[in-house]
Amino acid sequence: MEQLKVIATEDDQLILATESGDRFTLALDDALAFEVRRARRARESDASAARPSPRDIQTQIRAGLSAEEVAELLGARVEDVRRYEGPVLAEREHVLSQALAVPVLVSAELEPDGESTFGAAVRAKLAEAGATAERWTSWKDATGWVIKLEFRTGDVDRDARWGFDPRRTTLSPLNTDATQLSRQGALP
Repeated sequence: MEQLKVIATEDDQLILATESGDRFTLALDDALAFEVRRARRARESDASAARPSPRDIQTQIRAGLSAEEVAELLGARVEDVRRYEGPVLAEREHVLSQALAVPVLVSAELEPDGESTFGAAVRAKLAEAGATAERWTSWKDATGWVIKLEFRTGDVDRDARWGFDPRRTTLSPLNTDATQLSRQGALP
């Protein structure tokens, strides 16, 4: 079967041509208009069925993926993902702020009143160790919220992670770097 290509319109007709140059006319009547509308609806229906829901997008953003990663994972356009990421990024930032503000007891040598916040206590340890490139982030996985701190000591990149329960305002170290930063006293 040969493919036809629209090359012009004339009155109420389409002028069509084959690759070999043969020309045909097609009347622009109600039957053609109906078939074009039906084909368009089918194509739009397929496109919307393939489009991920805002909930699916936000679940992936909440899990820590970037807009680009979500778009690739779900087969969506980055612009469509960005429309729904704002509230979730704000939620992740809010949870991180809550975690950093959790009160902790520290040794009197660190704070004169012996009280501090999680964020201040960890930052004091980072300063003591000469750490650089501090970067905090949070996301939610199947077990709950995770607080992550990336930093560098000397030539070593570090990755400390804590589980965070916002309702109970509790943090639990999930790896060795987090355990070291959570202990009283100087870093080893």
